[in-house]
Amino acid sequence: MLTKNDLNQIGKVIDGKLDEKLDQKLKPIKKDLTSLKKDVKYLKKTVDIIVANYDEADVKLERRVRKIEHHLALPEGN
Repeated sequence: MLTKNDLNQIGKVIDGKLDEKLDQKLKPIKKDLTSLKKDVKYLKKTVDIIVANYDEADVKLERRVRKIEHHLALPEGN
């Protein structure tokens, strides 16, 4: 009959083997995840720049339209 100590030792050996197998399987996933995080960070920066430029261009265009409407005495559009 196996004692509690024997079962604990067997459990430790199994846990060690499982950890080793999991690490081998997770290594490529971790590498891909790191790459994806980098890509997402780059995309976020790019989108932020695009939005900032779009907002700035929109505000400038709105000012120009307002000035033209005022100069031509047209009713202002909201």
